[in-house]
Amino acid sequence: MAALQSSGAISFQDIESQYNPGTNFPSRALTEFYLGGSLVRANAGNNSSTNLSAGVPTSGAISLNDFYGKERAFKKTYSSTATNQTGVGVFGDDFAVDYPKQIVVNSSVTVGATSTANPALKIDSTGAGTITITNEGSIEGAGGAAGQAGGNALQVDGSVAVTLVNNGTIKAGGGGGGTGGTGGKGVYTGSATFSSLVDEGGGGAYTPQNNKPTWLNSIYTGAGNLDGTGVVSDRLWGGINAQFNRGINPAEFDINHSGNAGAGFSGACANRGPIYISAQTNLQGVYSVSASISTSYGSGYGTPTINVSTSNVTSGTSISNSGTVNIASGTTYYFTAYGTTSNNQNYYYNTLSMSVSGTPLVTQNGGTGGAGGVGQGYNQSAGSGASGGAGSNNAGAGGTGGDGGAFGVAGSDGGTGGNGSGTSVSYPATAPTNGTSGASGGASGKSIQGFSNVTSSGSGSLTGVTA
Repeated sequence: MAALQSSGAISFQDIESQYNPGTNFPSRALTEFYLGGSLVRANAGNNSSTNLSAGVPTSGAISLNDFYGKERAFKKTYSSTATNQTGVGVFGDDFAVDYPKQIVVNSSVTVGATSTANPALKIDSTGAGTITITNEGSIEGAGGAAGQAGGNALQVDGSVAVTLVNNGTIKAGGGGGGTGGTGGKGVYTGSATFSSLVDEGGGGAYTPQNNKPTWLNSIYTGAGNLDGTGVVSDRLWGGINAQFNRGINPAEFDINHSGNAGAGFSGACANRGPIYISAQTNLQGVYSVSASISTSYGSGYGTPTINVSTSNVTSGTSISNSGTVNIASGTTYYFTAYGTTSNNQNYYYNTLSMSVSGTPLVTQNGGTGGAGGVGQGYNQSAGSGASGGAGSNNAGAGGTGGDGGAFGVAGSDGGTGGNGSGTSVSYPATAPTNGTSGASGGASGKSIQGFSNVTSSGSGSLTGVTA
């Protein structure tokens, strides 16, 4: 209802119609229209809005002229920027009272949201009485973070009825861009460094110790032997890097281990062995291993085999002649080289040899996806997606993050990560792999949430969907 006239003739019926609409006229005395009564309400202590009946006497003398230009309503006018506004926050306890409320956003003024958790302007579900919003400026939701939905501009909760006169703009926050996909895993040839090398078979209180893992007892029922015998007794075990000065060439029958990256290690002995070594590596990967037995001076030693296990009690992976094994980093492995039918057989001038490569096939994770850009919102421009992390060692680069959406627009999806390349492996997982798809961009917010409760008019615009 419009305000009472500002001059000229004014009647008791005009006042009755303004402050007690729908009654039979006249039915009341003018003194029932004091400010602060049930008909002409005073502001509650937490109601910061303007009382359009201000100036009406609260007691004493009262006349019809006291009501010139007055209106039964509380009014909040935004003449400067405000954020995260609510009906309860403005009208306090009076918001739940059946009394008209007016909210006006002046031209060139913005009411905005600083977080997608809040709309720019919320009409709480506790509202009562007629609620009118006149927007001549701009009501703007917050932009979404990367991959997140934008915020709402105007939100009407519950079943509260709102009359909207929109001659300005109401803009939903744009959605954030999706994160880029992760680059695919690549496979490269690494340079491993073996450490903590122990001569499990040959070292000990005396040389050689001729130890063997307990699981080998079922194959080698007799004693092991690293030294040549009989006429070749000078073919003696030299330990690690010929540490034992024995025989004619300690460096020929020993464990060769430089400790350099990529060098691996190898060993050779002049009898049935086994060659029994423990070591750790710094790179997880697929390692090439081999075992061989020369037969120029006899045969019948069975298949040269290298066994790789994390236990000196339980057999691990056995490789005949040559092949690959999966080895984790920072874990002690036991490497055992032997002939499958070499039990109690002398090799004479034949040699048992083994090697473990220092150039494993290693899996490299792909680059991380780039972050999505933020969506456009109050006091925030839409951001561009960031570039993904670079791929190295044949791994794919991460996908570029999606751009943030403009007001009322969803964010763009993140780009797909690049594919990895290299030799196929299945340890520690299948590689190389393709890059993953980028994440979806966030949806835009709503220009008006609770639109079914709103009766709208005006020449303004809505940017973004309603719900």
